[in-house]
Amino acid sequence: MSFRATIPVRFQDVDAAGVLFFGRIFDYCHQAYEELIGSFGVDRAHYFAGADYLVPIAHAEADYRSPIRLGERVTVTIDVTRVGRASVRLRYRVTGPAAEDLRAEVMTVHAFVDRATMRPISIPEPLRGFFLGHLAPEQIAERVAK
Repeated sequence: MSFRATIPVRFQDVDAAGVLFFGRIFDYCHQAYEELIGSFGVDRAHYFAGADYLVPIAHAEADYRSPIRLGERVTVTIDVTRVGRASVRLRYRVTGPAAEDLRAEVMTVHAFVDRATMRPISIPEPLRGFFLGHLAPEQIAERVAK
């Protein structure tokens, strides 16, 4: 099940050409990720800073397809593409006003680690179930076929 967040492109997010500064795409995706976590009713302050675990990004990549410009509103669609023992992989599709207007594709891998030791831990329940509930349809079909 996809999650969507709409984000306005603000002046502080663009370069001198009025185009989104390349690194800001990760800010937009993280903002949508925070909203995804909040939609589950999880206390974001606890999840990101107060729990016995941390959820650092272990990998991130972005492909830019078309400029994102000042004054536009973009939609960030998140799908979970993998739920492992200790990590979750998220795919973000950033679109312009029309859903087919693809601007960027982003992928992040979030690792669950023990706060004290920084060693990987199993994704805590019920978060594991939450992420599985947002698994992309093609990933569900693949899991069923195995």
